[in-house]
Order: sequence, then C-alpha cells, then structure tokens
Amino acid sequence: MYNLIVLWEKASKGDNESILAIVEKFDPLIKKYSRKLSYDGADTDLIICLIETIKDNNIKFKEDKYIVCYINATIYHKYIILSKKNMSILNNETELNDYITSDNNKLNQCENVVDNYIFISNLLDKLPDNQKQIIKKIFFNDLSVVELAKQLNISRQSVNRAKNRALNNLRKLAME
Repeated sequence: MYNLIVLWEKASKGDNESILAIVEKFDPLIKKYSRKLSYDGADTDLIICLIETIKDNNIKFKEDKYIVCYINATIYHKYIILSKKNMSILNNETELNDYITSDNNKLNQCENVVDNYIFISNLLDKLPDNQKQIIKKIFFNDLSVVELAKQLNISRQSVNRAKNRALNNLRKLAME
C-alpha cells in the first residue's frame, strides 16, 4: 500500500484507484460525520466533498500528517455547512406542520374559552353583588386593587379582603 503523499499526488492527477484508496482511508471519518448529520445521503455528500477536494487541489504536502489535517478540516467544514442546511430544512418543515395543526388547536382553544366563560359566568352569578363587582373589575377590567379602592371610596385592605372572600366562595362553588 502506498503512503498518503503518493496517493494524494496520483489522485490529484485523476487516478481513480488512488482516489478510491483515499476515500477508503477516510471512511471512518466520513461515517462519523454522516452519523452526526443523521439524514440519508449524508455519507455520499461527504465523499463527494472529499473527491472534489482531491481533484481541485494540487497542493504539495511534505508529510502524511498534513494531508490528514487538511482532509479532516475540509470534511469538518462540509459537515458544518450540511448541518446548517439540514437544520434550515427541518425548521421549515416543522413550521409548516405547526401551521397546519395550529388551526385545529385554535378551534379547540376557542371552544375551551367559551366553555370556561360560561362556567365562570354561572359561578359569578352565585356570588353576592359586591364580590361579583370586585372580581369583574379586577380580573376582567384589569383594575388594580388600589385603583378599585379609589373608585369605590373604600380602603385597599377592604377591597383585598372582599376579593379573597369572593375567590374562596368561587373555589367552594366550583367544587360542588
């Protein structure tokens, strides 16, 4: 078997047997990155990259270790490029699936909102008027306890107590 420098020189001149020998030598590296890419044809893409690297470069190397480092770096960079491309494709496919299923989810959410609104309305109707008014203004009209206290001309503490009593009553009514 030839050393890597001789194989590289022959392969860069177009010798197919030398190209095949180099591909076989770097097969473990190619398999490693193709497993990481985890899509069909990843190994083929990396082999094509290796062959193009060999044919396109007439670099003269002094030792085998320089060829190994050069090929390792080339395959690693191709792995990065393919990984980004694959992730982009996967993200687009996922977004499409989310878009299709989101319509069904929106419909289910709307049904749940209507059901919840009816349930809460029924519970609120069972509360005393002052507690019902406080709950509606705090939770439906987004008023703070301080704002509501000023509006009703009572203390913040009184509003907070009434709110807590109303919430306790709602819990009890919901459990029935």
